[in-house]
Amino acid sequence: MAVDRRSAIKQLLFVSAGFAILPSCLQKTTRSSMAIKNFSIDADQEKILAELTDTIIPPTSTPGAKSLGAPLFTVVMLDDCYTKDEQKRWVKGLKAFEEACKDMNGLGFVQCNTAQRNALVKSLEESKEDNALNYFYRTTKRETIHAYTTSKYFLTNVDIYELVPGRYKGAVPYKPQARKLS
Repeated sequence: MAVDRRSAIKQLLFVSAGFAILPSCLQKTTRSSMAIKNFSIDADQEKILAELTDTIIPPTSTPGAKSLGAPLFTVVMLDDCYTKDEQKRWVKGLKAFEEACKDMNGLGFVQCNTAQRNALVKSLEESKEDNALNYFYRTTKRETIHAYTTSKYFLTNVDIYELVPGRYKGAVPYKPQARKLS
């Protein structure tokens, strides 16, 4: 079989393109679906964050924090409003959170059942230490609650939001009150 120069160069280009793409196909860690500028988390850490927000505010007759976008809100708030040191401490705490879960249950947080997740969260609630793990948990909890209470669902169905100044009530009877002399 005779090979001309054109087909040899063509095959060489295909092979070199394959070798250029191959390292990205073999990476174990997956990239996050969130666009973050100042720090990075991978897809596995994103899943841990999503499950933690759903453990903090679980779905009942109302949607849980995960379905209302609390994980994305938490990451965006951290990326935009926190300092570099706080972001590094939070990421370090996220890694420590997964390690603490593995130490406590022998499984990662995503693989744990609801009782195991609640036990870990309860132990973190009772902890008074000032370390990256507790910083991660408290920051995530604060931002999850903030995300939930400012969500469209919460403000239209649970705590119905009224624009300031509210309703005008022109026909309210006036009741004079006796003054207290002090």
